[in-house]
Amino acid sequence: MLLSFHSYKGGTGKTTFVGNLGAMLARDGQKVCIVDTDVSGPGIHSLFDIKYEKTLIDFLQDTCNAKDVVYRYKDLNLFIVPSRACEEDISALFETPQDAKNKMLELINFIKDEFNIDKFIFDCSPGINKSSLLTMNIVNKATIISTIDVQDIRGTYILSSMADKLGTHANLVFNRTPRDKQKEIDGIVKDFSDNLGTNLLGSIAFDESIARTWSRKIAMLDDPECDYCTHLREIAQGLI
Repeated sequence: MLLSFHSYKGGTGKTTFVGNLGAMLARDGQKVCIVDTDVSGPGIHSLFDIKYEKTLIDFLQDTCNAKDVVYRYKDLNLFIVPSRACEEDISALFETPQDAKNKMLELINFIKDEFNIDKFIFDCSPGINKSSLLTMNIVNKATIISTIDVQDIRGTYILSSMADKLGTHANLVFNRTPRDKQKEIDGIVKDFSDNLGTNLLGSIAFDESIARTWSRKIAMLDDPECDYCTHLREIAQGLI
């Protein structure tokens, strides 16, 4: 299964969500590969403290082999393909969008065969861009991580519409919602999701302990019974 995670704006907690989801699935016995396609602001390598030499960009530019960009995380069946900041969009590295898609599929097929991967998880660049849409067109399910910010909600509408045009099923998760207004917000986001026609997987309240990790720790491994992890686990069941 190939899963991608998107957001209209940065700061929605998308990368933290992706990292903890991957860690949870790996801890539960699945073989997971997280691919960082957020070339505008890659963060997966920081979250997992990956010291890399070669990245996704190097593979896409044909300066290394696929095996050179895959890093196993500790003793888990969790594999990371990091990225590095790049001025160009992934698609801009190729003559046509199909060439870019073929190169991504080459990487995916190699990793799947080499490591017998069950789930691929893609952390995509925020916003409406060719890199994000390229990944959305490859995966089985796309999930949009949003906050209740008005601009975020408007952007989520656009992202969902793009997913529909690509024929990719879109899911929706609201993150970092105010804890003291959770019940009220749950009703609002459900109505929004119903009107939009997306599958609402759930919402996660703002968690101060997660914010204090500064995107450098995996709560699912350090404190798997925390509120954030409990809600993430519930959302993952609906997704997978």
